[in-house]
Amino acid sequence: MFRIRNIGVCFALCFLLTGCDSLYHMLHKEGAEEKDLIGDSVPFQKNPAIEEVQALLSVYGYSPGKADGVIGLQTRNAVEEFQRDNGLKETRFVDRATWEKLMVFKENNLVVKNKLNIKLVQAALKEAGFDPGVIDGKVGTKTKNAIQAFQKTSGLKADGKIGYKTLAKLSEVLPAQEEAGRQIPERTP
Repeated sequence: MFRIRNIGVCFALCFLLTGCDSLYHMLHKEGAEEKDLIGDSVPFQKNPAIEEVQALLSVYGYSPGKADGVIGLQTRNAVEEFQRDNGLKETRFVDRATWEKLMVFKENNLVVKNKLNIKLVQAALKEAGFDPGVIDGKVGTKTKNAIQAFQKTSGLKADGKIGYKTLAKLSEVLPAQEEAGRQIPERTP
């Protein structure tokens, strides 16, 4: 009985000295990690980091719902599906591993301002030996055919959609941008 009371006292002291965040970190690691990465998720209050997660999930072919910055059931389901498809622990929370996977195509400019950089996709297709036509940032018939041929050759579902798996394969054949000291700009509406 004395031992249980001591544990309770220790928890109470820990809580008083370090606050709710430390207790939350102890009790719910994934939720605490998500909070550290994207901030608080307050119902009906827009969070720009959540909005970015939703936009990226949508770009990658998932259905998080409207990119409104409010994390709900549809976004949680999309996060879980994304985690499953990418061999991550299925927590439904945006943990560090999920965040890094979501951001990877921003680092190589295949995604810019949370939109596909179609010009770079076209350049990668051309580099891989598939003719997307004129590199103009538009997904016309030639680009769509090149995407499907690339997908088929890469062992992907040849649906012509540029999702996460297609982007992963395209990133392997990105043209060397440093050669010419340039970056292929994203399409501006």
